[in-house]
Amino acid sequence: MGSVLSLTLLSCLCLTACDGSLEMRVVADWRIEIGSGTVGGITLSEPVTFDITPPQRIAIHDERHAAVALFNPDAGGWGKGVRLHAVQTAECSATDRFYPETLQVKSAAGEEAVQFVYGRDYEIDSQWGSFGRIKGSAIGENQEVFIDYDYEQDRLDTLAVNASGEVFLFAGIPSLGVVLPGAETAGFVPVARVWIPGRGKKLTKDNLYPISFEGWDGQSDSLCAAEESLPKTLEKLRTGIPLTLVTFGDSVSCGGGVGSDQSLWWQSQFMTRLKEQFPISQVTWKNAGWGGASSSAYMQSPAGSEHDYVRDVLAPKPDLVIIEFVNDAYL
Repeated sequence: MGSVLSLTLLSCLCLTACDGSLEMRVVADWRIEIGSGTVGGITLSEPVTFDITPPQRIAIHDERHAAVALFNPDAGGWGKGVRLHAVQTAECSATDRFYPETLQVKSAAGEEAVQFVYGRDYEIDSQWGSFGRIKGSAIGENQEVFIDYDYEQDRLDTLAVNASGEVFLFAGIPSLGVVLPGAETAGFVPVARVWIPGRGKKLTKDNLYPISFEGWDGQSDSLCAAEESLPKTLEKLRTGIPLTLVTFGDSVSCGGGVGSDQSLWWQSQFMTRLKEQFPISQVTWKNAGWGGASSSAYMQSPAGSEHDYVRDVLAPKPDLVIIEFVNDAYL
């Protein structure tokens, strides 16, 4: 996440961007076509089709949980009870990746163990993959349980071409949370990615990501979006006039997933790249991050509280504000 944010912002501030990618389309549920053309100095003479492997269903048996918390319907979905291990991610869990109808909660490992009853002994959050005891449950407060369930992982495949114009598909490694693209072998240049979400039923155009080749020139002073939208910010970066940067966001903007070492935060990576592009720049960074919150929650928080939008974001009179709220996607 951090590197993606940093590079995208830099492309707006100081790089030019042009279109230079191959056309892609879905021709069947799990089949795609990549069109002919020239990208990155390599020519694909004719369209090529590929069959994409659907996500694979995985069965989990006898996953142990030392205790089961009471189900809290008012908590965030990932925190309503205990999380299924296979769909757990850094801070929460991957949504809509397990099959809730397959969940079985048992008193011991094995097929002969006593099964607890959904709705009488436990409740589940089917989207976030968490479950918990309910009042009157036969599951004891400190009783270990074993669970069975099915789920699917995500995958990011890569289409790459070689100097001869041959196209190959390099499948990604299935995962949840951080999903890395399929790695091409030496001599191949990636031209597209295909996103395969767990429990996906078919591909659509939203799963196709052609890679653009033209136009990232770090030395260019050509007109770009920032020239029109952020001229005062650019002028300060180029001339060394002190500049204030405020980053406004949720847990991703305060170390979520990487911890307290700020050198690993995306903001630090962004500022490092800014300094490389604008060596005489003088940037003061102020952070307004609130883990678990949405942008509206931050803006509505009372004046003088720990998270005060006016004090934290407006009062510093920033030259540049970068807004990141992953949580807005759901809230």
